[in-house]
Amino acid sequence: MDPVRPKLVTQALEKGQDLYYFGLGSNMSRKKLETRGHNGKIEFKTMEPAYIPNYRLSFNMKGFPPAEPGMGSLEPIDSSAKALLTYGPGECHGALILLTAENYEKVMKSEGVDGSANQGYDEIVVDAFPYGKEDSPVKAIALRAREHVRLNFDPCPSARYMTILREGAKELGLKQDYQDFLAKHPVEIVPKWHQKQAMFNMMVMFGLSALTKSRFLISLQSRFLFLFYTNDNSQKFRKSLSLIVSSIVLLPGSMVGYSLYKIAELFGKVPAPVKTWVEGIDKQKTL
Repeated sequence: MDPVRPKLVTQALEKGQDLYYFGLGSNMSRKKLETRGHNGKIEFKTMEPAYIPNYRLSFNMKGFPPAEPGMGSLEPIDSSAKALLTYGPGECHGALILLTAENYEKVMKSEGVDGSANQGYDEIVVDAFPYGKEDSPVKAIALRAREHVRLNFDPCPSARYMTILREGAKELGLKQDYQDFLAKHPVEIVPKWHQKQAMFNMMVMFGLSALTKSRFLISLQSRFLFLFYTNDNSQKFRKSLSLIVSSIVLLPGSMVGYSLYKIAELFGKVPAPVKTWVEGIDKQKTL
């Protein structure tokens, strides 16, 4: 089913009006947000800490376990999706970002929101409360994983991804107890080589998805990988099996992706988001 954009979004885009966007994952990082645009740098008017009551940070947007099991999504507190760790007050904290209509669309395209039935996120309207201005909530757009890619549990986010969230939360100045919550959240620990393998595979899979207008291969690959995945870090055998199976499944796509990356690197044409991702993995402590 094709997604339906909120009236708040369609009217603002038609009139060229600014929009508030609530970033709860990697977009809490100013540097990450600025460099993720496919059509030039993303610019924003303001960026401030805020929170949304009755929602939580979830990682239940289906990814490629165990290297990148799930990505950030806004999930209602009362949904059936099971969290690995909950934040007591029952709210989600993040970045409230004011964008022009043009830059808002750049952010959405970088998140795969393209109006197709295959897009991974739905735009939802929420009441965001800026820090220090709790009596003046604003209508903002946040992203929730769509049903076809939404898991009914939270896998462990990757250590790479969680590091970006923690750094972004610190940079924003989010409440210390929320930063503590992020610091305590379980993460998936895998070797650097497998993180890169997953990244190069994702490049190819999402490229094919864009060309064919179909997520069939992505869905098939991800579904198979989750057959062997567990978010329980105490299950050592299951974790090892997941790594082995994942390495085999991702090998063809990762080889193609790596070849394309090296060609782009040779000509100095590596996209900024990919370059940032690779550099982030390289900077991690050796696993």
